[in-house]
Amino acid sequence: MVRLHLRPRRGGLETARGRREVPGRGAGHVARIATFVERLREAGTVGLDTVVFIYTFERHPRFGPCAQALFQALEDGECRGIASVLALGEVLTGAKRAEDESLLLHYRAVFERFPGLTTVDVDREVVEWTSTLRTRYGIPTPDAIHIGTALAYGALAFVTNDARLRSVKEID
Repeated sequence: MVRLHLRPRRGGLETARGRREVPGRGAGHVARIATFVERLREAGTVGLDTVVFIYTFERHPRFGPCAQALFQALEDGECRGIASVLALGEVLTGAKRAEDESLLLHYRAVFERFPGLTTVDVDREVVEWTSTLRTRYGIPTPDAIHIGTALAYGALAFVTNDARLRSVKEID
C-alpha cells in the first residue's frame, strides 16, 4: 500500500482550462497537485484519514487546496475513496463543539452522498486489521481503525498528513 501525504503534495483547485492551481502560487504547486492526482488515479481506491475532510470543508489555508483536489478526483471518478464511519464521528464532534449546525449538516451529507466516497462501518475484518496494526506499531486505536478500514476494503493508498504513521509498512 502507498501512503499519500498531503504535506508534500500541496496544490489547488480545478480551473476552467482543467489545470489545478492555487491563486497566487507558482507552477511548482500546479505540478505537485498534478502529481498527487496522478498518484490517486494509479491507486484507484484510497483510504481517507479524518484530517482530509477537515482540511477540505473547513478550508485549511495550507492543506485545503490539496484535499479539495482529492475530492474533485473522487467526484470525477478518477479514484474511489473509503472512509471509516469513525471519521464521521470525529468531524461531527468538532462541528458540535463549534455549535456549527450548517457544518454538521454538510458533513452528514458528504459522508452519505458524495460521489466516489464509501463510508464503511467497523466490522470484524477491520477489527482484525486494527488489532494487528496496534500490535505491530503501537499506533493509537483511531489511526489503526482508519488504516485497517482502508486495508480491509482494498485501498491501495491512504491519504493522511500524520507523520506518525510512516512506520506502518502496510501503507508504504
